Amino acid sequence: MDIICKQSVDASTENRTRQISQEEEIIICALCNNHVTDPSRQIIVNNSFYHTFANPHGHVFEIGCFKDAEGCNPASISSTEFPWFTGYSWKIGACSYCSTHLGWIFSSESDQFFGLIIEKLIFP
Repeated sequence: MDIICKQSVDASTENRTRQISQEEEIIICALCNNHVTDPSRQIIVNNSFYHTFANPHGHVFEIGCFKDAEGCNPASISSTEFPWFTGYSWKIGACSYCSTHLGWIFSSESDQFFGLIIEKLIFP
């Protein structure tokens, strides 16, 4: 069973986090401010940047697709169970600094992309 824990931050921390993201025009981890990726790395997969999926436990995730996310590391072995994208296996992706679950790394024989959970990121 998965347990989802949403941590909250005080207003001054949230404002500073948004300021970092806007000043540097980077996408950062909402928990630790680690640089995860850049807006220029956003891609269209299956005709959309945004996708909404539910996992087998019924948890719903809104993700955005990115060609690369240097601040997101693989945190599991590859799986083909319950694929959200036909022809792709997936691994859990975690923040390279604080290890929070940021999304998934999707791989096929010829391609790879990151599906990152929108609410876990701060955009510029």
